[in-house]
Amino acid sequence: MKMMMLDQKALGFAAVAGISAAVLMNGCGRRTAQAAPKPPAMKVTSVNSEKMDVPDLRRYPGNTEAVQQVTLEARVEGFLEQRLFDEGTSVTAGQTLFVIEQPPYEANVLEAQGQLRSAEAAFDYARSEYARNEPLVASGAISAQNFDQYRSNRQSTAAQVQVAEANLISARINLGYTEVTAPFAGRIGRRLVDVGNLVGPGINENLAVLVDLDPMRVVFQPAGTELPDFLAVWPSTKVGVTVTVSGVNTTMTFEGDVDLVDNEAVVDSSTFIARASFPNTDLKLVPGLFAEIEVDLGAMKNQIVVPVEAIQNEPQQAYVWTVKDDTLVRANVVLGPQWKELRVITGLEPGIPVVVEGNPYGMKADVAVRSKTLSLDAWRKEVADQKAAKAKKTEGGKHPGQSHVAKHGTEPTAATGHEGSSK
Repeated sequence: MKMMMLDQKALGFAAVAGISAAVLMNGCGRRTAQAAPKPPAMKVTSVNSEKMDVPDLRRYPGNTEAVQQVTLEARVEGFLEQRLFDEGTSVTAGQTLFVIEQPPYEANVLEAQGQLRSAEAAFDYARSEYARNEPLVASGAISAQNFDQYRSNRQSTAAQVQVAEANLISARINLGYTEVTAPFAGRIGRRLVDVGNLVGPGINENLAVLVDLDPMRVVFQPAGTELPDFLAVWPSTKVGVTVTVSGVNTTMTFEGDVDLVDNEAVVDSSTFIARASFPNTDLKLVPGLFAEIEVDLGAMKNQIVVPVEAIQNEPQQAYVWTVKDDTLVRANVVLGPQWKELRVITGLEPGIPVVVEGNPYGMKADVAVRSKTLSLDAWRKEVADQKAAKAKKTEGGKHPGQSHVAKHGTEPTAATGHEGSSK
């Protein structure tokens, strides 16, 4: 009986174990059959890269510089007696600006004139003596030695006349230096010395600064690697520039031309000095202002361009995300000049779609995407339409109490020089 009971228990345990194993096997089978669902493809907007001719516009920071600038100096010593201009006003060429005490120099002129008259009288006498005794030496009435003395006196007194004339010229020059005049027309700055002070070489010699404001120049320093590009077009052709000077409330723009590409590079910075001149007829600019310069070096033929929004940057490398077979592929590129909202690049073939809009955190190699691909013209039109709609919406919703920024919006009108990133 006991044996039969044990057998029944054993059979029960075996049945339970079999059922449990079957359940586990069925469960494992179901897990193996149901694979994890794939994440949905990320939505992106891409634009086909294109080949086109692009204006070769180079942008640089620079500073304005006067075409002519001079520091007016006291060239003779004396007390400053007069200042004949209002500070900060325009003056004409030759206008007297300062007067240094003149009586001592007028006296020097009178003294030099007297010395000249005395020398001329001595010369006249010596010349008469020579002429009177010249026939006598031929007849033997006087010796040749005595006649040589008359000849020497004539020549010596003639030389004294020249010395006296030179002293008179020097005295008149110094008298002229007592009046400090403008060497050219321009704007005079503040006085550096007050009337009544002793001035002269080494003693308060700098009196004021005069600058010629029209035309104006701007100086900038491109990289040395750009020198061949500049020399390829200048001076054989006119190279235009646009100079922009920004103020607190206004921005001034001027058009001009490059007038100098220097003949040597700056060793410390491996740059070269370039300069442009432009009209400043309103005299609104002065030397030393910061300016932004855009240089037009002509056209770059058959360049690959992409929207600036497509450009991504690492410390040592720029790249774009391209779409191939509905997946993301990274392509390293070398950046060229920027023109409006487009950037010239090398390292990419034309017709390759580059991502301009998408989730930046999802941008990884081999990620599946669903791309809305546009031509470059279609993308530019879409961007323009979006800006117009936003401007219209902002204009329609403005309120009299809004700030200036709120009234006019913050949307930029043109692409900047920043390296764009995908949105």
